[in-house]
Amino acid sequence: MGKVACIVQARIGSTRLPGKVLKTLNGIPMLTHVIERLKQAKSIDHIIIATTYMESDKCIVGLAEKNDVLCYVGSPEDVLSRYAGAAGTVDADIIIRVTSDCPLIDPITIDNTVKFFEEHEYDYVRAGVVSGFPRGLDTEVFTREALMKAHAAATYASR
Repeated sequence: MGKVACIVQARIGSTRLPGKVLKTLNGIPMLTHVIERLKQAKSIDHIIIATTYMESDKCIVGLAEKNDVLCYVGSPEDVLSRYAGAAGTVDADIIIRVTSDCPLIDPITIDNTVKFFEEHEYDYVRAGVVSGFPRGLDTEVFTREALMKAHAAATYASR
């Protein structure tokens, strides 16, 4: 097994519900709930919050520091490059992708998905709605090699 990094994409500028990652649930920011649950997963070596260099996202950097997790700051337009950069900060071999708006993310589901991934020779495994998991428990696991291939092949498409 290689080094496993869980990268959580987070930004304030959500189009559907701006600031949702900092909305509180029982007095605690949603992103903090996500981090606390990720810390319970035994398969994760590093948790990295991937955010943007926008002024509005500086509070996410502060929240990451307060919760003693790493934070990678990158382009607001290019989530894939943020993932590639975040993976490189810890030289991760395996990447777990979860989103910052899933405060009930399940550490056992994460560990089981990583275990399944490691027991097979896949580049990508997903536990999500299509595979029978309820929304909010979505977990994706992939190799850093697959991430870097996707990043190299990607092109920017303007809207």
